[in-house]
Amino acid sequence: MVKGLVSIIIPTYNRVHLIGETLDSILSQTYTNWECIVVDDGSTDDTKMTIEQYVQKDARIKLYNRPENYLKGANSCRNYGFEKSSGKYINWFDSDDIMISSFIQKKVEFLENEKLDFVISHSINFNEVGNETPIFDNNNKGKDITAENFIGNVINWITMDAMVTRQSVGELRFNELLKSGQEYNFYSRYLLKKPKGEFIYECLAKRRIHKTSIQQQLLKDEIKRKKELLFNEMLLLKDIKGKVSRKLIKRSLKRLIRLSYETQKKFTFSKVQFIVLKELISFGSLKAICCYLIWGMTNFIFGKGYFFIKLSKFD
Repeated sequence: MVKGLVSIIIPTYNRVHLIGETLDSILSQTYTNWECIVVDDGSTDDTKMTIEQYVQKDARIKLYNRPENYLKGANSCRNYGFEKSSGKYINWFDSDDIMISSFIQKKVEFLENEKLDFVISHSINFNEVGNETPIFDNNNKGKDITAENFIGNVINWITMDAMVTRQSVGELRFNELLKSGQEYNFYSRYLLKKPKGEFIYECLAKRRIHKTSIQQQLLKDEIKRKKELLFNEMLLLKDIKGKVSRKLIKRSLKRLIRLSYETQKKFTFSKVQFIVLKELISFGSLKAICCYLIWGMTNFIFGKGYFFIKLSKFD
């Protein structure tokens, strides 16, 4: 009996020196009923030429260009790849990472045997000299897979760890405005749909850490990284309001206050600062509202007031 088709969806941009190893790891899979949808985001090197060589070698690998009417970026490519895919099961992957040979097989067997909507495996970081390190300190063992736990960082995973059924995804798509942290946003919204899933407590993939990876680029620019986190938190708060506990909303607001201060320490009546104030008013914490307003006035006039920022975080 042939098991369900798996669609591996890979966005890529200027990965000529790395994508071959990724595709080789897919070709080496013990599970063979798969298709690999690679969506190029406008590469300026020979990435497409390299992929085309693999397309000629194996018809299961398919190359597409991101259409011009899609925003540039990996999330647009992920969404377009999903539209072009045919699989019963979906696994988004990155063009510089590596699958263990049993990556697909173990996930499909778990999905089908347990009649699940999704499964989550583990991955590990590796660098150019072969050193391996855990991605998260948390191994997720003994913890329920719920939106509350994921949003609260009680459980963690990265994009390629999850294999989901097409049916459970439905109309949900990656937010194309995000440059990083896409899995946190996407799977927070996915879990709010209450699909049925379980962990596979095995490392089935390796995430490559190198100087051109998004994670490393953001680490070089701390303010840019925090602005990305702030934007992510604003979008997530909009999505989860009214759907999760007041405790989680409070946690999200505390992060908003901290990140808005760390990215813009001067009160300037900016759009972000008004959004934070609006969300505090919506939450209804009089203390937090008053402290944030006092910080704004004190900072605007005297350039001080951090004490009130600390008080406004509900502590």
